[in-house]
Amino acid sequence: MVKSKRGYTTKIVGFISDELIAKYQLENCAGKEIVQSTQLDVHTRKHANDFFDIDSYHNTLVNIDKIIARPYHVEYDEVKKSIKYYGKVDQYVCVVVKIQDKKELFVSTFYPLSKEKIDKLKNKNEKVAIE
Repeated sequence: MVKSKRGYTTKIVGFISDELIAKYQLENCAGKEIVQSTQLDVHTRKHANDFFDIDSYHNTLVNIDKIIARPYHVEYDEVKKSIKYYGKVDQYVCVVVKIQDKKELFVSTFYPLSKEKIDKLKNKNEKVAIE
């Protein structure tokens, strides 16, 4: 656990892979830690009712590092300066990692999505990459 500049206690949940850094030209993020605030649940409670149940929500909260390490799909949102990691714990979810000035990387939110919706995003991104 580490104290962030904002005074929150955080834990390291991962790093951006070299593949993503190269694909989206995020060289300034290389070697930077992705952190998760111990207060993340305060910001994500609004999504708790979207999960199957409260246990699924909490299980996702404590397993964000596993989603980042082994995502089902990943995409970069240049407009919002964030990386969306899609994966599954009890159900499919999106974990949003915010990039602030390419200096600080932190989990800003997470919420459930259907596998079908993720597959549509995945297929759309693959088509754009081909063209």
